[in-house]
Amino acid sequence: MNRIKRSFEISVFLMLMFLGMNLQAELTPRNVIIISVDTLRADHLGCYGYPVNTSPAIDAFAKDGVLFSRCYTLTPLTAPAFSTMLTSLPPHKHGAKRNGLAVYKKVKTLPQILKRYGYRSAAVISNWPIRKKLAGLGGGFDVYYEVFTNKRYWGITNPEGQAPQVNKKAIGWLEANHKKRFFLWVQYTDPHAPYTMHKKHKFDYKSVKPSVYPPGSHIKKIKKYDSEIAFTDYHIGKLLDKIKELDLYEDALIIFHADHGESFGEHDYLKHGKKLYNSTLHVPLVVKLPGRLLKNTVRHENASLLDIGPTIFAGLNIMRHPQMEGLDLFERRNDFSKRRILLETYGGMVVFKRKSKKYHLKVKPIRYGILEGSTKVIYNVKNKTFETYHLGKDPFETRSVFVAGQLEYRGLKDYLRGRSAGIEEYIKLNRMHQIQPAALSTEDFEKLKSLGYFE
Repeated sequence: MNRIKRSFEISVFLMLMFLGMNLQAELTPRNVIIISVDTLRADHLGCYGYPVNTSPAIDAFAKDGVLFSRCYTLTPLTAPAFSTMLTSLPPHKHGAKRNGLAVYKKVKTLPQILKRYGYRSAAVISNWPIRKKLAGLGGGFDVYYEVFTNKRYWGITNPEGQAPQVNKKAIGWLEANHKKRFFLWVQYTDPHAPYTMHKKHKFDYKSVKPSVYPPGSHIKKIKKYDSEIAFTDYHIGKLLDKIKELDLYEDALIIFHADHGESFGEHDYLKHGKKLYNSTLHVPLVVKLPGRLLKNTVRHENASLLDIGPTIFAGLNIMRHPQMEGLDLFERRNDFSKRRILLETYGGMVVFKRKSKKYHLKVKPIRYGILEGSTKVIYNVKNKTFETYHLGKDPFETRSVFVAGQLEYRGLKDYLRGRSAGIEEYIKLNRMHQIQPAALSTEDFEKLKSLGYFE
């Protein structure tokens, strides 16, 4: 009897294992596509509750996937944020702490690892700070298209490309490579300042309540910004249509996200890059799984751009690189409730040495922050002061509740102080791996300066 029972158990186990293998094969994505938008606040998208219809294409896409309502960038700046996305490392570890600095050569990127497994890869980028020679993100990509067609700032400079030109490159590459196993990264820049009002994308704000916006917001700027989002959304819709037309959509792992948000006067601050409030840290993240598994799902754990790489590798059944610090967003064993997300910002200043005709980039920490659950603590390095916000009760971070010595915050304060000291020591030890000052060309300096990235 025991032999019969044992034989039956083995048969059931083998059957379940076989079915599991078939199911895994069906759910393993053939291709990976990342769609990124520069300077896109999560709370200006319909799928995140925004009352203005800025994002019908993105909203429809979100219904096919898993939307993470609380995703954060580790630093609100383009090159550092995208470097985190492609390495699963915080800025102080990948090296690109400011625009104009490249990732350390020792750091492995997502396309470099995927290349080992036979993936063909392409990037279509449209913002100057992530140029191949400047940010060092081109490694592993078979092609790295740089689309810089759009002149802004009174026609003085063209440091970015518009969505139609980005689509042209991306769609052209897809048409030529859709039968191969591939990884594609498409990056749009249109919502970046200075904002343009698009005639076909204007909205009526009469019914929008003032309480939608944080105190101090510049509504005129927001209207142009929303128009830019709608313009980008329209072209993202065109890209998704092509992906479906080529019969790539169902089997693909498609990730949509932003590098950082934008501030419109909250906390007496415009644009992004130096402060750690949610206006610039809270970003959208939607993951569409193969077969639209878990479609129209919303997750409320704290996620970050660190998690994109590990989630991709887990989905592909590929062992993640040991350097990666992010979490697989779909691993049930991960306890997100105890997670602490470290935030960081740096100041940068370029000094022109006339005799050597070289630029030297000085980078120094400005603020560090820690996010645990709905509590955020910010440490100002210069003033050695702290701020604390309860994001659930105060989403616009209008009132700091930090009280020195209070037990509720002492643990996070001490942890943040310890981490900041460790980061600065880590930076000192890794200076030898940094980009050489001469690598920042005159053209790079002028482009980055025009975008407001240097003091």
